[in-house]
Parts: sequence; structure tokens; C-alpha cells
Amino acid sequence: MASNRGISKHRLLIAAAIVVILAIIALGLGLGLTLNRSYSNGEQGSSCNINHDGFQTTTPKPNTGTGSPSIEGHYRFATVAADAAECSTIGTEIMARDGGSAIDAAIAAILCVGIHNAMSCGIGGGHFLTYYQRNTAHVYTILAREMAPKNASENMFVSANISSQHGGMSIGIPGEIKGLYEAWKLGGKLPWSDLFQPAIKLCKEGFKVGRSLASAINATVRFYNNYTNLRELVTNPFTNTYYKEGDIMKRPKLAATLEIIAKEGPDAFYNGSLSENITRDIQDAGGIITKEDLSSYTAVIKEPLNITLHDQSLVFSPPPPSSGAVYLFILNILSGYNFTERSISTDKDAILFWHRVVEGFKHAYSLRTQIADDAVESESFKQYIKELIQNMTSLEYGQLKRLKIDDNITFGTDYYEPKFGSRDDHGTSHLSVLGPNGDAVAITSTINLFFGSKVVGSRTGIIFNDEMDDFSTPNTTNAFGVPASPANFIKPGKRPLSSMSPSIIIDSKGEVRLVVGASGGTLITTASALITMETLWLKWGIKQAIDYPRIHHQLVPQRIDIDEGFPQIIIDGLKAKGHNITMKPSADSRVQGILQRSKGDIYAYSDYRKFGAPDGY
Repeated sequence: MASNRGISKHRLLIAAAIVVILAIIALGLGLGLTLNRSYSNGEQGSSCNINHDGFQTTTPKPNTGTGSPSIEGHYRFATVAADAAECSTIGTEIMARDGGSAIDAAIAAILCVGIHNAMSCGIGGGHFLTYYQRNTAHVYTILAREMAPKNASENMFVSANISSQHGGMSIGIPGEIKGLYEAWKLGGKLPWSDLFQPAIKLCKEGFKVGRSLASAINATVRFYNNYTNLRELVTNPFTNTYYKEGDIMKRPKLAATLEIIAKEGPDAFYNGSLSENITRDIQDAGGIITKEDLSSYTAVIKEPLNITLHDQSLVFSPPPPSSGAVYLFILNILSGYNFTERSISTDKDAILFWHRVVEGFKHAYSLRTQIADDAVESESFKQYIKELIQNMTSLEYGQLKRLKIDDNITFGTDYYEPKFGSRDDHGTSHLSVLGPNGDAVAITSTINLFFGSKVVGSRTGIIFNDEMDDFSTPNTTNAFGVPASPANFIKPGKRPLSSMSPSIIIDSKGEVRLVVGASGGTLITTASALITMETLWLKWGIKQAIDYPRIHHQLVPQRIDIDEGFPQIIIDGLKAKGHNITMKPSADSRVQGILQRSKGDIYAYSDYRKFGAPDGY
């Protein structure tokens, strides 16, 4: 009996052990499946209730470039990388659930971003868009930048400069809706009205205020006494305090406006049932935009600028007044070095690599202020801009500038032959899309400064831009003492110079390799160029590249801005070559990127600095 009891106990122990082992295996399988869904299918990124409390706001450790806990999505078919997680999900569902195109996804997602990050973009602003159509192997760009109204003049801000940054006079004719409609005509599959429904639902039912929006609300407090509609917009009616992160915010007036545009099309905005209320909203704030200005606005479809890199990749970016030419010129100059992973294999090599990158930035920015919108200019000016752009995208001109780079030393400003200064732009939001059929969209949208002009339409709920501030004003200097650029002076019907440069890179077989763009004013072009070089030449992952501390030089002021966490040995090496260094707590640019290593091997990432997340399938 004792023996049988011993055997029974032994069997019980074995059975218990088996149960424990099976439980561990089941737990492991469940965890594995969860991780697989989070990173392969992007479901963690698709949650509308992502907890951002743990998101890092300091620069990641430079030894890996992957120090932030933000999500890198890994997908097989399609993805959206926006700077608001719910908007990435909305764009993805447009493709995965509804059978929409990359253009459909981009439209729905950017309308969403204009609500979640209303301080940065929206239908009261404008954008640049680059679209790659895989089946035709054709690339289009759409210029939906705001325009100066007919009663604008070159000297309108000479005696009242502050009015170019807020108030009715600072508002340019919005281009967002017209541009999105042109994109939809090019590559949309779903009904126009369907693309507005997610944004309308957010406005009606409410959305959680994210950290970026809450921070912008707090940063704009000084304006609320003068702009009561904006104060009302950012005040929680249940607490009578400004909205904070996690609060539920609704936009009922904007919902009604979006419903009309969804039903009646863009004509409602520019020449229809909304145009009267839009102009009255602007004129009530002292603006000069008329119904005639709205009806005369056009979004322009143009051929992109492009260059070929040393690995035969083709890079596409919008023409002026975007800064696509500056982005391309940086790559044009530096491509001739044939950089690879080995270019940073030793400290000495890495110092030389970053020195050359900075010198490339400086040469490119010396030409930036000569770029302008030539649509309303003289034929001689049009020819000048044409020749300038031809130079910036010419391999020979890139080589000429590269030969001026001395590997041992940097130089003063005059060495780079700058012309005149221009105003720094601000704000913006970027999203990148890769569709299941190989189409790609890069769109950068803006209302300029936080909450644009600070004017919120009492009738329409629209937050209007302050893009008139992006023009240059005669007899003034910018914050660095540089004279204003005549090429960017105000003229009726003209669009101001912009740093936006949404870009798409394809390989020699016609497959998308990279979709990239950024927000952050004059830092946009250098940030986009860095991500392009780090992923394509240094073979970094998209998360590693975007997380990594950034380096920026725009020629004036004569200094390199470097994020904290950048390797000290490289900083010391740059100083030894004569560079002035200013350390920054973190990059002021925000990048959303998609990297396709091979067909079906897609990585997407939204910059941790703006607390976004990608989604895809």
C-alpha cells in the first residue's frame, strides 16, 4: 500500500509538472503571437488608446539609435506612418478593410491628423504631395501651398511685422482641400465622401487629446485673451480649464464643415455654400481674403524634380516653392562620395563622414534663398529659377560643389556664396503611405506656427494658417541679421517659399525603397536627407535612423546644431575642423518614414518626438 501511495504521489507530481510545462508553453506561444501581431501586423500601433505615458522625450542612446520605446511596424503589404497613431490606423483601414488606394489612405489620414494635431495642420492650411503610381511608373507632385490674396502687397508688413504671424492679415488662401481633391482625381478609388467620414466621426464623437496637442495648447496661452475663438476651442467645457492630455475633445463646427465638403466636394469651400462663411470668418479677424480669392485658387500638378544616386536609386521631390531642390542638392553633392556602412567604421572615418555631411548642408543652404515661386514672376525670373533648379539637380554641378569641400577644415559663410536671407518657416505635419499595389504617397501639410494665425472661424470651426509670414519683407532682416530675399517678396497670387519636401525613392526596378518627409521648418530638408543617407547608404533601419540624434546646419547662423546624445568623439572631431557647435536637448524636426528592404519586407516608423505610431498589414 505504501508503495502504491508513493507511486500515486509520484504520478501526481509528474502530472503537476506537465501542467506547469504546458502552461508555460501556452503562455510563451501567446506572448509570441502577441509580439508577432504587434510588430508584424502593426496591431499595437493600430490601437486608438495607445498609452504614451512611457514615451521617451529625451534623445536615445547614440550607440544603437533605437533607444526610444516607440513602435517600428513590420508589414508585408501596406502601411501608413503618421504623427498621430489613430490616423495611421484610419489610413490603413481605408486600404485593408475598404479596398482603398494609397491616395485614399493619405487623404483620410491627413484629415485625421488635422484634428489630432490641429496646432500643425488642417483644412485651413496647405500642403505639398508626392505620389508614385506603380502601374505607370509615373511620379506626380501637387503644389497646394497657400497663396497671397489679390489685395496683398510687397510692403504690407513693413510697418506692422507682427501681423504677419497672427491675425487675419497673416492668412493666405488655403489650399488643403483643393490639393487633396486633385490627388483623389489622380489616384483615388473610394468615393470622395467616404474619406471624410473618419474625421467627421472624430469631430462629433470626440478624440483623446494627445501629448503634442496638449503641449501646444499650453505653449499658446499668451494669445488666448486676443483670440477668444481659439481660447474657446482649447477650453474643456466640463472643467473650464485648457484641455490636457487624455481629455476628450470635440469639434462640432468643423464636423459640420467637413460634412458639407464631403457631400458637395471642394467647390463648397472655394466657390459654393461654404465660401461666404469662410471669407466672413477671415474678414471678421481683419483679413483681406475675398470670395474672388477663394474661387481663383488652384492646386497645381507638376512633374517632380529628381536625381539618380550612386546606387541607381531615383529620388523624387516637389519643385519650388517647396525645398525639394535643397533636399535633392544635399544628396546630389554627397552621393559622389559613394558612402557605405564602412564610411563610419572607425572614429576617424565617422568624423570625416559627418564633416562632409555638414559641408553638403552648407552648400545646399547657400542656394535655398534663391528659390521661389515663379508663377507670377517675369519670364527672365522664370528662366533664372529654371537654370538654378537644373544646376541643383545636375551631377556636374553637384561634383563642382563637392570639390569645394575640404576634408580638413570648414569655412566662413562667404565661402559658400550665399545670396539673401529668407524667413524661417515652422510647424507642419508629415505622413508617408505605401499601398498594397506598390503606390506611395508622401504628404507634408501645414498651417505654419502653432494654431496658425490663431484665427478660428466662428461659423466654420476652421483654424486658419499664418503662411503670409513665410514671405520675405523688404528692408527687414531675419533673426540672424540676414537681409530679406527679394525672390520671396509678396505678390498677389504668389506662394511663399517652404521647407517642406515630401519625397519618394524608388529602385531601378521601379519598387519603392523609401517614403520620407518631416516637419520642423528649416530643419525639414536636413532631417529628410539624414534619414535617406542613413537608411540607403549606411544600411540603418528606419527606426534607428529616425531615433538617432540629428545634426543640422543651415549656413546662417554659422554653427552646427547637434542633439544631445550625439557621440562626443565626433563632436570633438568636428570642432577640430573649425566647426562651431551648439547642443540641443532634442531634434526640433519630426520624421515619418517607410523603408522597403525588398518586396513584402516593409518597415514603418513615426518619430517618437511627436508620439505617433505607424500601422499596416
